[in-house]
Amino acid sequence: MSASAAATDSHDPLKDLVQEVFNEYITNEMPIRLLHITEEDGKIKFELVDRDFVRKHFKEKIIPDNILADFAEKMIVDGEEREDRIRECVKKELKYAVLSHRWLPDNQEPLYHQVSKEPKEVADGPGWKKLERFCHTAKVVHNCEFAWSDTCCIDKPSSSELEESIRSMFRWYRNSHVCIAFLSETADLAALQLQETGKSGEKAVDPWFVRGWTLQELIAPLQIKFYGANWKPLIQGSTNDRNNRDSKVIMEKISTLTDIHMDDLESFTPGIDRVPEKMLWASRRRTTRIEDRAYSLVGIFDISIMIVYGEGNRAFFRLMEEVIKRYDKWDVFLW
Repeated sequence: MSASAAATDSHDPLKDLVQEVFNEYITNEMPIRLLHITEEDGKIKFELVDRDFVRKHFKEKIIPDNILADFAEKMIVDGEEREDRIRECVKKELKYAVLSHRWLPDNQEPLYHQVSKEPKEVADGPGWKKLERFCHTAKVVHNCEFAWSDTCCIDKPSSSELEESIRSMFRWYRNSHVCIAFLSETADLAALQLQETGKSGEKAVDPWFVRGWTLQELIAPLQIKFYGANWKPLIQGSTNDRNNRDSKVIMEKISTLTDIHMDDLESFTPGIDRVPEKMLWASRRRTTRIEDRAYSLVGIFDISIMIVYGEGNRAFFRLMEEVIKRYDKWDVFLW
C-alpha cells in the first residue's frame, strides 16, 4: 500500500468535522475580543485577547479531542443532527460571561486602548473596580475564564469592528454562558420590589431599566444573573444559582417595570413579529447616541442595517424601512 493510500485510510472524517465546527464557532459565534481572566495569590488579573488566543487556549485544553472522544464513543448518527450536537458541545465548553450595566458618566469606564494585552491587576477608579468585580464574579462564581464587556472589548475607532460588534451583539449575549446584570442603584431584592414606573420619573427605577442597549441585554441571554450595588446577587443561596430567568420573584417585577410579557422574559425569539409591542418596549428607553435607538434593535428584530454614526434620526428611519419590508400588518406604527 502506498503512503498516500495509507494516509487516506487513516483519515478521520469525524475528527475533521469536530475541528471544523470548533473553529467556525469561535470565528462566527463568539466576540471578536474577550478578557482572559486569571487569579494569582487571590487577586484577579485580566488581559484583552483575540479569537486566535481563544482558539489556542481551548486547543491546549484538548477540548476538540475530548468532544471527538465523546462522539466516537456515542456513535452519533451522521448528518446535520451530529453536527448540531457537536456545536452544542462546543458551545458548552467555550464558556464566557457578558456584562450588562449602565455606563458611568465622565469617561470613567476603561476603554479598549486602556486595557492591557498582558495579565495585569486593575487600575484605580470606579470603572476599573466595576470591571474587576465583574471579572471576579465571572471567574470565581460562574467558572468562566473569559468575559466580555462593551466598554473595553470593542476597538471602536475601527469602523469594521464596531459594525460587526453591533450587528453580532444580540448573538454574543445569546451564546454567553451567563449574563451578569449589574444594577448599580439597587441595593437588594427588597429595593427592587419598591421600584415603580411613572411615579416620580426615571429616578423611580434603576437606570438599567431605562437604557436602550439593556433591552436586548435583558432578553437575549439564555441565562442572566442580577447583582445589586454591592455586587451581591439579588437572589441569595444556591436556588437559581446562575439563572434568574427561573425566579418568578424577579421576573414578575421586571415584567411590571418594563411591560415585557413573562413569556418573553423567560424565552425570547428575535424576529419581525409583534412590531408595535417591541417598539413600545424600546420607546420607554433612552440612548446617549441618537443612532443607538435604531442600532440597539437590530438583534431584537433580527435584521441588518449599515452602522453609520453621525446620521442622527436617519438611522431609525432606515430601521423602520427594513422592518416594513418584512412586516405587512397595518399596526406597524401603533405604539
